[in-house]
Amino acid sequence: MAQDWTPIYLAHRQTYAAFLTATDAEARVSWHRWRGDYPSKETALAETDAAYTRTQGEFNMIDLEGIGPVAEARALVDCIRAMHGVDVEPPGTWEEFTRLREAFVTAARDHLSAHP
Repeated sequence: MAQDWTPIYLAHRQTYAAFLTATDAEARVSWHRWRGDYPSKETALAETDAAYTRTQGEFNMIDLEGIGPVAEARALVDCIRAMHGVDVEPPGTWEEFTRLREAFVTAARDHLSAHP
């Protein structure tokens, strides 16, 4: 009898999608902060902390497993975390974010397609 890998495939797909959603949201926090959309530094910090916590939780699922797009996920997280350290939008930051996001998506698709 053959192993049904569908539940594992679906779990990985959900993990990768949740991670992408979290990283997109965390990056938007920096974008809003750079635009001055938050009424105070405290609000911006609270939004950053909440987004950071969510992304870290989703990343931990990928990191813990240790297979698939771990390196690509770590690079995307590092890019976003660097955004938090500057008060003005660095030139090229969105291009770099987009490049790293696409690298993660490609690696995740490759990993998902390897499921039997």
